[in-house]
Amino acid sequence: MTESVQGFSPIATLDFYANALIQKPLLTKSLTSCGTNAFSDVLCQKLKIGSNGMQEGVKIDSERIRHAAATGMIWSGPVTHAWYSLLFGKLTVSIKDPVTRLIVNIILDAIIFSPIAVSGYFAMRSILEGAGFAGLKEKLSTKLFSTVVGAWKFWPAANVINFSIVPIPFRVLYMNVASIIWTGYLTYVNSKKVTTN
Repeated sequence: MTESVQGFSPIATLDFYANALIQKPLLTKSLTSCGTNAFSDVLCQKLKIGSNGMQEGVKIDSERIRHAAATGMIWSGPVTHAWYSLLFGKLTVSIKDPVTRLIVNIILDAIIFSPIAVSGYFAMRSILEGAGFAGLKEKLSTKLFSTVVGAWKFWPAANVINFSIVPIPFRVLYMNVASIIWTGYLTYVNSKKVTTN
């Protein structure tokens, strides 16, 4: 029998999510990315406020949270859905050895997807923040390389689990949960002011 707390059943919730993935996979993954991006940004802001000694009058930036959520909905969810369809479909489906397929998936994800995902993230945030092409160009020239290197440090380890034991329909969900940490880092990098000498 499934344990539940006041009507909440983890199994029923997982079944509901699995059904939503079947019925509307792109929408489900986009909404999940929207929620995890927003949650991650709230955590990032709270940690930053807390590390500054809980300054009186410092508030959570709700506009920044909306931007993070919109980026998840419009960019992160859809692009990850499309990438995983390609990666686990046409790109690596013919590789029969599971260890070789895992290694190839991790390498392709790092060299192809990471730069695209990070560039798109900065593009979306620049648009939403009203920084335009000039703001995007500045972010790409000052933050892209170091952020992609950060992705190469974080995602291969997370993807060993994702690409080897998580069922394909749930891989974007796993990525979204792992992204709570990663998106916190991205929102932190995105919000840092560029200093020029």
